Amino acid sequence: MFWEIEMNFTRHLCLASGLLVAAAAHAQIDTLIGGTVDASKFSTRYGLSSASTANLSFVSDPAGSGRTVLMTRVRSTDANVGAIKRTDFYPLGESRTTGIRWYGISVYMPSTWAVHPYPTVIAQIDTGTTATNLAAPLSLLVRGNTLELNLNSNYLATTSATATNSASEVIKLGPLVTNRWYCLVVRSDWQPTLGAGAITMWMNGEKVYNAVNSNNSYFGAAHTPRTGLMFPGLMGVTDRTLYTDFIRLGGATTTALQMYQISPCSTFVTGSNIQW
Repeated sequence: MFWEIEMNFTRHLCLASGLLVAAAAHAQIDTLIGGTVDASKFSTRYGLSSASTANLSFVSDPAGSGRTVLMTRVRSTDANVGAIKRTDFYPLGESRTTGIRWYGISVYMPSTWAVHPYPTVIAQIDTGTTATNLAAPLSLLVRGNTLELNLNSNYLATTSATATNSASEVIKLGPLVTNRWYCLVVRSDWQPTLGAGAITMWMNGEKVYNAVNSNNSYFGAAHTPRTGLMFPGLMGVTDRTLYTDFIRLGGATTTALQMYQISPCSTFVTGSNIQW
């Protein structure tokens, strides 16, 4: 009898320990900011920038996974919002100024995507500095038939920073392929000091950028991720549609694998093919 009680206690202890370990393994994926929500609770987790709430809808994954994703749309006849045409969303309560933060943003361009030389921003880590005509620290965009990353930073005080004295870098990711998910994972250590900070980015598991001891934003800026359709200039087309996943966020001990495991790319990006 004693042996049976002891074994039951041990079994329960092991089970409890396993649950704690499992919880700890996922504790750094933020469940309170961003993440998956249904339509009725979207406004409690996300803000929307669009001329019409009808420009955002909940739909089934066009890749056929069965998961629910979001479809954003902009028409050339839509009114401007914040001086540009846009339908994009961002997690409420997310404005990290310093420290390590993980971001997961996934986008899917349908076969109806019309190639045009005017750029369309489809994901961004933005700051309030954009209101002063400074480009966002990180933007994922389509220009013509090419997917690219734009990086911008300045260590000077915001009052002294200008577009001309800021550092800019463009990373060509290759030709755009429609009807597929592009899953961008970013690990950034935001630091305003010159010679500090770090950022690493993966696209569908491939490491596309890595920088350490490098300024990666603007002095004193607060960072907010967003995704959808944003047009910094003219649209050039009458209608744009984009599918996106929800925005994922992680903490200091999050890993790229964890971020990909909850993305639409989880079926083909695994621990064995992520570039470390």
